Amino acid sequence: MRNKVINEQLASGLRKGVIGILLVLFFGTIGYRVVEGWGWLDAFYMTVITVSTVGITEVHPLSDAGRLFTTLLIFGGVGVMAYSLGRLAEFMFQRSISNVFGRRTMSKKLSQMKQHVIICGYGRTGSRVVAELRDANKSFVVIEENEELVKRMEELGIPHLLGDATEEETLNDARICEAESLVAALDSDAENLFLTLTAVGLCDRVRVIARVHEPDNARKFRKAGATRVVSPISSGANQIAQLLTRPSVVDLVELVAMDKSIALEVFEHTVEEKSDMLGKTLSEARVRQSLGAMVIAVKHPDGSNAFDPGPETRLRLGDVLVAIRQSAEGERTL
Repeated sequence: MRNKVINEQLASGLRKGVIGILLVLFFGTIGYRVVEGWGWLDAFYMTVITVSTVGITEVHPLSDAGRLFTTLLIFGGVGVMAYSLGRLAEFMFQRSISNVFGRRTMSKKLSQMKQHVIICGYGRTGSRVVAELRDANKSFVVIEENEELVKRMEELGIPHLLGDATEEETLNDARICEAESLVAALDSDAENLFLTLTAVGLCDRVRVIARVHEPDNARKFRKAGATRVVSPISSGANQIAQLLTRPSVVDLVELVAMDKSIALEVFEHTVEEKSDMLGKTLSEARVRQSLGAMVIAVKHPDGSNAFDPGPETRLRLGDVLVAIRQSAEGERTL
C-alpha cells in the first residue's frame, strides 16, 4: 500500500508537470501570435526555444512589447519546465529503483519458499484462489504475463512473477520442485493442458489442480498428469442439482465455508512409520482423544477411500485421516 501511495504521488506530480508544459506552450504561442503577429509555426518555435533556454537566435526581430512578453515567458515558462522535468526524472528514477528492489525482494522471498502453491493466471479464478490462500496464510506465488495485472498485484503486495507459465524457465523460477501444488488457471484449456504436461515433466510429485472450461476435456488433463480437474460448469450444475434435491445439506456446507464466526477446521493427518496409530484400529488409536477430532474419511495409499470409517478400521502406513474439529484459534480454517 505504501508503494501504491508513493506511485500515486509521483504520477500526480508528473501529470501536473505535463499540464504545466502544455499550458506554457499554448499561452506562449498565442502570445507571440497576438503581440508580434507571427504565424502559428513561428510563434510555437519561438516559445519552444525560449522556455528551453537553448539560446538560438530569435525567429524575427522583436518589438518592445515582444521583448517584455519574452521576459515574462522566460520567468514563468522556465520555472514550469524545470518543475516538470524534475517530476519526470523523479518518476522515472523511482520506478527504476522500485523495479530493481522489487525484483530482488521477490527473488529473495521465492528462494525461501517451500511447500508453497504456484498459481498460474490471475484472472477470475486465480484472483479468487489468491484471496482464499491469503486468508488461510498459505504461502503462494502467482505467475502472470499480463503487465496490467502484474501492476495490480504489485499494488496489492501479492507475490508474483512476470512471465509465461507454460515455459520451463518460469516454472523453475517459481521453484516448482519445492512447491506443494500448482493451479492451472490460464485462459484456455489448451494452455492449461500444455502447462500441466510441462509441470509434471519438471516435477512429477507436484500436485496439479487444473481448471477446464469444457467438461469433456477433463479426461485429457488426467492423462496429462493432473491430480484434480475442476470444471466450473460441472460444479455449478452439480450445486444446482444439490440445491434442488438436498437444499439443507448445501445450506449447511455453505454456512460452514463462508461464515467466519464458525470455528471449524477440516485437516489431514498422515499415519507415518513412527506414528503410535500405525497398525491400530481407530478405536485402539483413540483418534478422537489424541487429535481432538472426528474422522470423516481415510484415504489409503492405493487410492481407495473409506468414508465414515467404523471404529474397527485398521490404520496402515501412509493412510491419511481426514478429520474435522473445533479450531483452537476460533477462526475459520476450512
